[in-house]
Amino acid sequence: MTDAPNPYDAPRAALVDADRTPMRMPPTMIAALTIYVAIYPIEVIPLIDTPVWKLKFFVPIMASLGVYTLVMTFALWRRWQWARLWLVLTTAVTAFLLARMVWRGVSMEHGYAYLAAVLRIAVTVLVLLPASRRWFAAKAG
Repeated sequence: MTDAPNPYDAPRAALVDADRTPMRMPPTMIAALTIYVAIYPIEVIPLIDTPVWKLKFFVPIMASLGVYTLVMTFALWRRWQWARLWLVLTTAVTAFLLARMVWRGVSMEHGYAYLAAVLRIAVTVLVLLPASRRWFAAKAG
């Protein structure tokens, strides 16, 4: 007589060793990080020699925006999952503001604002592509 298998026993399958070789950054992530850093000057340079430039807090605000850009770029480069989530959330806000600018008919004189918003959306799309998702998953594993 054979013993019936015990349904409460743990599975006895052997685990496959995970590939521990370092993964190269995919081109989509290289492009995303490059574009993300390029957005900062696109947003700041057009504001020079405008009335906003003369505000007392302009330089500290732009400096903090630069630090934020560097921290987010570093976090994405290091494959930190919270950075991807934060990027998606801020892109949702950016898309909403872009839609409002288009709806209200903001002058094309502010084309740099349109360009920066579209580039932010492009960065998020690049980070969510399958190659980039695999790159982030390699870190999480």
